[in-house]
Amino acid sequence: TSPPVPGPRRMTVREAYFAPSEVVAASHAVGRVSADSVAAYPPGIPNLMPGEEISADNLAFLQETAAAPFGHVRGAQVADMSLVRVVRD
Repeated sequence: TSPPVPGPRRMTVREAYFAPSEVVAASHAVGRVSADSVAAYPPGIPNLMPGEEISADNLAFLQETAAAPFGHVRGAQVADMSLVRVVRD
């Protein structure tokens, strides 16, 4: 499966990295702005960057990768991607 298209950039990486953030259930993260860099391994290229809007497709891809016997998600708050750190609204 190919990685999904990145979500729209809503903040710069710097703004999102230093903004107040909170950890929310993945079901509440869609449409919010990522505060973390998150990458599925393999291949290890970031699927989410700070400042990027989290899409349902990207979140599902990361959760599927985390659930795969060979998969790992670097930068995840928890191994199964059930929690996501987002910029506080």
